[in-house]
Amino acid sequence: MIKSNRFSKVLLIGAVLIGVLCSICLCIQRYYVEKKSMTIEQAMDYDAVVNIARNDGYDLDTALEKCREAGITSFTIYDTTLNKLTQRGEMSLITRLGLNLYYPQFHITDLTFDYYLVGKPKNQEDLYFDEVTADLKTRLGENNVRLLPNSQYRIAGLRGVMPALGDVNLGIMTADAKKITSHGFHVILRPTNYSNPSKEKVESFFNRADTIENASGVMFVGKEVLGYTPVNAQRKDMLTFTAEQMKQRHLPFYMVESANQLQYMQQDGMYDLAGLLDYQTVRVYAMAKEELEKITPEEAAMRYYISDLERNVRVNLYPMYKKPMHGMNLTETNLAYISIASKKLQDRGYTLGRATVMDTYYPNKILLALIAAAAACGFVFTLNILYPLSNRTNYILMILAVIIGAGGALISKGALFLQMMAIGCASAAPTAAILLLLDYWKKKTITHKLSYKRVIRDGAIGLTCAVAIAMIGGLFIAAMLGNIRFFMEFDFYRGVKLTFILPIILVAIGYLRRFPLGGKTMTSGQDFINFAKEFLNIPIKMGTLIVLALLGFIAFVFVGRSGHTAGVPVPGVEVALRRFLENVLYARPREKEFLIGHPAFFLMVAAMYRKWPQLLHFFLVLAAAIGVGSMVETFAHIRTPFLMSFIRGIDGWIMGLVIGILVICVLAVLQYITAWLGKQVKSRG
Repeated sequence: MIKSNRFSKVLLIGAVLIGVLCSICLCIQRYYVEKKSMTIEQAMDYDAVVNIARNDGYDLDTALEKCREAGITSFTIYDTTLNKLTQRGEMSLITRLGLNLYYPQFHITDLTFDYYLVGKPKNQEDLYFDEVTADLKTRLGENNVRLLPNSQYRIAGLRGVMPALGDVNLGIMTADAKKITSHGFHVILRPTNYSNPSKEKVESFFNRADTIENASGVMFVGKEVLGYTPVNAQRKDMLTFTAEQMKQRHLPFYMVESANQLQYMQQDGMYDLAGLLDYQTVRVYAMAKEELEKITPEEAAMRYYISDLERNVRVNLYPMYKKPMHGMNLTETNLAYISIASKKLQDRGYTLGRATVMDTYYPNKILLALIAAAAACGFVFTLNILYPLSNRTNYILMILAVIIGAGGALISKGALFLQMMAIGCASAAPTAAILLLLDYWKKKTITHKLSYKRVIRDGAIGLTCAVAIAMIGGLFIAAMLGNIRFFMEFDFYRGVKLTFILPIILVAIGYLRRFPLGGKTMTSGQDFINFAKEFLNIPIKMGTLIVLALLGFIAFVFVGRSGHTAGVPVPGVEVALRRFLENVLYARPREKEFLIGHPAFFLMVAAMYRKWPQLLHFFLVLAAAIGVGSMVETFAHIRTPFLMSFIRGIDGWIMGLVIGILVICVLAVLQYITAWLGKQVKSRG
């Protein structure tokens, strides 16, 4: 029997409160860092826009003005190819046989080349020929490209084999970039890496970029970033060179979000380059064209809008519909959904322009150490709720907690230690919230059924207290993981599914130690073993199997829908509900909170006050833990701005209160009607 450990628990609570104050300080700092990043860059593929506009009968000036009105601020331009330039009519590519048979007027005597590139006559301006031939020499080698003398035309001989020669990535054409910038748009450069990169080749790209005004960032194309080499001995030096060139020109690294919305589309060297750039990076959302074709323009606009709000996306790269909607041409169809997204972003307080790059923020080490130490003390406090310890043991554990927590925060490299502390907070805070309230209600002597009015009153007060206690864990997580690597998701919170399940397990253990289930409480390991044996010997009936199957399905959905993986699909009705809430609320609360956990909290109180079966009370307690656990875990999504996570928890609490009260009112009405009908039947009998 443990003697009173009240004093040691007070010390532990005091340590936690110090951590709360430090967490609030860091969360405020984090808020201001996130608040500075409020400019969204809206981009489209320049070539795609030009081609669609031409087919719809628009000239370039009209097409670009329509894009501006829709909210587009930038265009992406890629490395050009010979195929693209010949299709656009900028130059011609002729075979050796064709040159010999059909173009004797060129008077070309050197017929050792496979193909001949013919530009515009020398008495006309040619915006592409010089850059193209320079790029061909860089990509193919000096021996495979030669300018041929001709008094009338610009002609170059090429050695190569089609169709590969036509698809060789050349450089970005400054003529295209100047057309874009002359209309007031930014340019996003999209180069491909060289097959055998060297500093000279990488520098040639940046020298070309120097001639382009309003270049906002670099978004690499292909499986590698510019300068990446498979040669290990040269790789770091090459990537460092690329990073230095980007820093000198203030060109951030635009990184495309992966299809599962976790981290980024993989490119060799990308994470090394991001580190060398001191994380001067921008997150890009680029929906797949195939996905766009499956959804409505309104849904497409919402996806971009939500990405900007919730995932620190600051560049929207819009794909194009392939078929027009009813009553619109293809240009109008594509600009319509972009206009919807633009308006929603501006109504939310964002500005449209060059994407803001988030500050390279790391929290103060001293405050971080204090928070980690306080979090570790919180783990000891939660352990005492589960299994009371003596003052002496608590003092020893508290000292160890301070040493391990503060020391780990100060000494550890990387994110592993902080991630482990965050998992602890996400598990301990909701466990403590539920069990502390159960301890409070256990002390009350309930000799008769209490009114539903008392259920509503105490349920509302209790849920508010549970949310406040659990919020402490959320603040700790938001502060400890709040740094640029987590903001931009180079590091991310791991163990999402674990922190959904673990609080339920801990609450179940705490419940079995407090309340008799099957006539017994679990006060020791042997008690649990005996209970498990008796539980496993219970006869199973068909109704029991149905209930277990239902619970199993709920558990499958509950776990499968958590985390970053695809998991259980979201039904259309729920998608519609989400979109409605996203439109009317600042932050959409989680369904696990306002539809499951928080209403279950009221039912948990009703089960105690109305003396429902003990087994039902047990499962309602576990369901209530889902709500507060989900609220804490919300703060672990560090890519979501802190204020949004905080308000999401508040919105979930308020909606949970409303729905919980409505559920209790419905139960009260049903019971009244049932009792009245029973009296009517009895009086007539």
